[in-house]
Amino acid sequence: MAPQALRALCGLILAAAANLHVATAQKSQCGRSEFWNSDLDMCVQCASCKQYPKTPSCNTCIPAEVTPDVWKLAAITSFSVLAVVLVGAALIIGVMVHRRKSHKRPLREPIEETAGPLYQA
Repeated sequence: MAPQALRALCGLILAAAANLHVATAQKSQCGRSEFWNSDLDMCVQCASCKQYPKTPSCNTCIPAEVTPDVWKLAAITSFSVLAVVLVGAALIIGVMVHRRKSHKRPLREPIEETAGPLYQA
């Protein structure tokens, strides 16, 4: 009796694995804008989810409005970084120019040239 039960259990496991494999193969045949409907055993357009929103597996569809625009994100990020770099460079240049002007003091007395013992002829 035990070997028959073991065989039946193995057969059940193999059947479940085969069914799962077939189901995933069928789901992978669906296009990007489709989903697998197990009731109809076929791929269904995601556009039907607008008309029938409570259809099972409609949640696997990506709405067209939600698709991320990667180029917009990249453009905003790159222009933000560029703006920060330009403002930072302008501030650094402004500080350097200000320091240069403030350290340049006019001489009040002329420098007296003296010849010490090393410069005697």
